[in-house]
Amino acid sequence: MEEYPHLPEYAHSFISHLQKKGRKKSTIKRYYYDLMDFLAWVRVIKNNDNLTVIQNMTADLLKEYFQFLNEEREYSTATSKRVFTVIKSLFQFLQSQRLIQENPFSVIEKDLKEDNQFQEKDFITEEEFQQLFETLSSFDGLTEKQQKYRHLLIKRNEAILSLLYHYGLTLQELTNIEMKHVNFTRQQLTVINTSEIRHLPLTDFTQQLLYTYKEDIPAAIRPNNYSSDRFFIAFDYQRGTFRFDYSVYEPKPLTVIAIQKMLRQEIRRSGIRQGISSQHLRRTAILNFIASGKTVEEVQSWFGLKSHLTLQRYDNFIKQIKTP
Repeated sequence: MEEYPHLPEYAHSFISHLQKKGRKKSTIKRYYYDLMDFLAWVRVIKNNDNLTVIQNMTADLLKEYFQFLNEEREYSTATSKRVFTVIKSLFQFLQSQRLIQENPFSVIEKDLKEDNQFQEKDFITEEEFQQLFETLSSFDGLTEKQQKYRHLLIKRNEAILSLLYHYGLTLQELTNIEMKHVNFTRQQLTVINTSEIRHLPLTDFTQQLLYTYKEDIPAAIRPNNYSSDRFFIAFDYQRGTFRFDYSVYEPKPLTVIAIQKMLRQEIRRSGIRQGISSQHLRRTAILNFIASGKTVEEVQSWFGLKSHLTLQRYDNFIKQIKTP
């Protein structure tokens, strides 16, 4: 049988199971790459991909992964369904082998069958946001090493949170921001996604966060003004400084998964309800924008929404909370 390296034992057993069932080599190879991708994400989020982590995997965490594929990587519906089937099959196999007691996919599929209207839990309240924002500058719950370098990351993380909550950027749009996209003179942010370019006015508050963060980076490795250097860059706790990629001689960009991990850690430290993600922040930004009286065209333009049908769920939710 063909070997598939770099998989933990439980995943390797699953691939062997598929081989014994006579699945095509091309199918097994596709399963292998989808599993490798999923487990790489798990390692970043949970710091490990061992069986204990999988045994404690929740439906909410799995939903976050599929949201990541759909909204950050912009996978097609067909591709997302394929990956869903692969990961679901893994968990079914583990349950059949009694390696996990409960299959979180049963919860996910139940949710998919139910009415897909928004509920209050799908958004973040102003109080929750303030509590989360204040946590970013707190040292509570940090390791000694994290406390040592925390002052270098406060403004970066505050700027990220502000752009997610006040502007509704996706994580992909956030990591795509280059130095030339932030115009401090015009107080304007250029946002680029796969279909269009948007120019958003920056408030004094958010502009100050962005500027202070930039200036906190040592001049020798700071992204160059008006360049294609990424604006948000990664941090190396081992060296106690921001990362610089000398192979291309530019700062190392912060990744979508790294921002997800940062948000997860800060949400846990803040004490607000678990399960909140970047999607809660974006949804709340869209909801607030609609509630402020903006037209459908203005909402689509601001958030880069491709169809006005996307807004129907928000309209329904607003009507629902207004109904006595």
